[in-house]
Amino acid sequence: MNNMKTTQLFFIACVAALTFTACGGNDATKAGDAQDVAQAGQGAAAYVIDGAASQLQWHGYKLAYGHTGLIKIQDGSLSVENGNVTAGNFTIDMKTIEETGAPDAQKAKDLAGHLMSADFFDVEKHPTATFAVTGSTAQATDSTTHLIKGNLTIKGVSKNIEFPAKVVLNGDNIEATASFTINRNDWGVTYGTGLSGAVGDKIISENIDYKVSLKGKKQGV
Repeated sequence: MNNMKTTQLFFIACVAALTFTACGGNDATKAGDAQDVAQAGQGAAAYVIDGAASQLQWHGYKLAYGHTGLIKIQDGSLSVENGNVTAGNFTIDMKTIEETGAPDAQKAKDLAGHLMSADFFDVEKHPTATFAVTGSTAQATDSTTHLIKGNLTIKGVSKNIEFPAKVVLNGDNIEATASFTINRNDWGVTYGTGLSGAVGDKIISENIDYKVSLKGKKQGV
């Protein structure tokens, strides 16, 4: 009987793992070693990011459902020369993490508090995260204009990632949008990874989806 129960529990865990993988969202972009940050040339136009008009959306997954929320962009800049992004960076205010998809306000607040705790992003020690461009290639598709490479720093850990982005110039204004997925373990955010703890509520995906929207204006305008 004990062997049967053990087999049943193992089977449930395997099914849960398979279900979780299927519901885990997009594949994570490969994270490599940090690289030298790109420097703007003398002929580049500088654009100052408007933090109030910009935002970072996140989506995390659990076994049977997910959570969606926002984080505020604190500041940043982009440099453009001959239509290409030659340098740039932005700062993410990790103390502004909020959950926007929960129907219950208290549960949303509790989740945001847990994400800001030492279990996840430890915002008391690491109040900001940053992204700095290390390279960019013009690469037009139906929905994107560039392939961006940069160092993403979370909890003091810097990793280089690459993702497609859409950069639109309109007079003195710039708008850059991108979507990418990271494996949080690469940045030391390991709480709830795998099948540790009870099957179900304890299982949290390693992947986090991000959608970033940056809006800015040419410096000096």
